[in-house]
Amino acid sequence: MKKLSINNYLALLLSCLLLLSGTTIFAQEEKTEEAPAPEKVIRLRYFVQDNNLQYLLVESLTKTGKKMDPRANANIKIYLDSAGEGSLIAGLNTGTSGKAKAIIPPALKTNWDASPTHSFIAVEAPAAKEEEELSTSLDISKAKLSIDTSSDETVKSITVTATKYEDGAWVPAPEVEMKVGIERLGGLLTAGTDDTYTTDSSGVVTVEFNKNNLPGNEKGEIVLAVRVDDNEYYGNLLVKKTVPWGIAKISGNNFANRRTLWSTSDKAPYWLMLLAYSIMASVWGVLIYLVYQVYRIRKLGKEAGKKSLLIKKEEAELAG
Repeated sequence: MKKLSINNYLALLLSCLLLLSGTTIFAQEEKTEEAPAPEKVIRLRYFVQDNNLQYLLVESLTKTGKKMDPRANANIKIYLDSAGEGSLIAGLNTGTSGKAKAIIPPALKTNWDASPTHSFIAVEAPAAKEEEELSTSLDISKAKLSIDTSSDETVKSITVTATKYEDGAWVPAPEVEMKVGIERLGGLLTAGTDDTYTTDSSGVVTVEFNKNNLPGNEKGEIVLAVRVDDNEYYGNLLVKKTVPWGIAKISGNNFANRRTLWSTSDKAPYWLMLLAYSIMASVWGVLIYLVYQVYRIRKLGKEAGKKSLLIKKEEAELAG
């Protein structure tokens, strides 16, 4: 068998190195091509609170792959149904948070009442000539929620009705998913056993209230809340109702005539007063004792000085 020379070994090694470097470069190029470019995005959301207050929330975002980051100081105009000056809802700047809120002005009430469905259009003008105009739209149908309650000695029920505006009348809105609960500081506590409920063909949901013994205000009132989140047709709906189904909060000082740690200073426990006064007496006793010792040291020093002078005087007389 013919042996390979040193030159052949070097040529083989060089070929392997070139092959590996080419594979690495190709992988890097492929990785670079796969990295998505950042994309500007506008997100538009519609809210109705208590069937009265309507507003829009616009967000300017930068989308990189699946990641969404706020994009600050975007100038966006929002229109009703068509992008024209006569249908302008508001011109907004999203600020540092990338968010801004707009309320439908009274001047567009005629346009709003004219149709059961509307389209909101958000337009961001290009920041540079080479950029394209950025826009998005949101189609919504008018809808509202209503809460009715009933209670007897054993059962309390919440009935929610969802309706939509159609052909000049409010008709039932079926298949609307919603949360039915009690408003608390941490959010919405579900009033029944399920997290969400869906209206039936008549647009109604009935929930049995099972959160008894919840603390309420001074009158024992709690706030029921029904919320629809980002519905495909109706947007975000929220309605509230106050009911006396809680436990009344007892106000005032419950410890006015009791000596407790959390009472006022004139009602402090005797053992705590004794402890505090003992510490104060001990501290003052130590200070007085130290002052007395300093006084004794000075007195002893003076007496020693007088004795020393007498001794020196007697020694001088004896020597004379």
